[in-house]
Amino acid sequence: MSMDNYPGGFNSGILIRGMPLQVTHPGKIFWVYNGSVLLPNQKNGSDGNDGSFNAPFATLDYAIGRCTANRGDIIMIKPGHAENIASAAAITADVAGIAIVGLGTGNLRPKFSFTLDTATMVISAANQTFYNIQWEANYADVAIGLDVSGVDGLTFDNCYFTEAGTDLNFVITIDLATGADKLVFNSCQFIGNDASNDTFINGVAHDGFTMTDCYLAMNTAQTAVVGLVATSGNCTNMWIKDCAFRSNVDGALFLDFNGAANGGVVSNCYFSSIDTAGAVTAGFDATGAHLFECYVAGEADSFGLVGGGTLYNNA
Repeated sequence: MSMDNYPGGFNSGILIRGMPLQVTHPGKIFWVYNGSVLLPNQKNGSDGNDGSFNAPFATLDYAIGRCTANRGDIIMIKPGHAENIASAAAITADVAGIAIVGLGTGNLRPKFSFTLDTATMVISAANQTFYNIQWEANYADVAIGLDVSGVDGLTFDNCYFTEAGTDLNFVITIDLATGADKLVFNSCQFIGNDASNDTFINGVAHDGFTMTDCYLAMNTAQTAVVGLVATSGNCTNMWIKDCAFRSNVDGALFLDFNGAANGGVVSNCYFSSIDTAGAVTAGFDATGAHLFECYVAGEADSFGLVGGGTLYNNA
């Protein structure tokens, strides 16, 4: 049995869901950190290191390249780690079956900043998990933040998608290619503060789309009103529940699945715009899906009303 990457051997380390990583996972664990806060006996982050806890890699892309597909490898990113994404495909997550886990809370969560309008992070391999990561637009009109190929089984858990300041924004935060199925977004936040924001999640046709306990806020009126989550084709086996959507525009469009044969359920969600009537009638477009126990509010300091409209009346 090989040694783990934690100081102290097999009796040390961290737990995820109550189970020690070094015992329950057959793959390797690599550490990433490029910050200045070092404990005794720790090296500065470098891609020339061995990727252990005390000698972490400096970049996520290099750590991904050290992983083996479907072995169960985990990349642990220490609190305070930060990287700039300054070109197209500057980071490419192209190894299937890995987990990328960020440590830390608040601003100490690992942050990846997009510093060019054509900068992207590409995700091109299946069955990857991203946990507790920040992605931030730090340039005007970043066309696409995460460019996802047609790969199955991606999970985003407790991730944060935001912008660094005024006029620094994503146009499309996450772009999904055809065939990106079995997607899960859990406890994620999407924040937009610029009129040039377009869509948080933009897709084509997808089977299996789960979104739970997420918050999506377009805090500035968009120049063109588009769905905060949108597809150009059918979205089947969707399950969207316990989410809140905010759009600071009249006639807001929150969920826009443009196929004629969508399927799934949206339940216990909350939709807020600056116009109640417009949000009720235009906020949800998904022919073939069903809406249960969802509420709409169109004025500040007001109670939400049961929404639905003519086709999706659940009052």
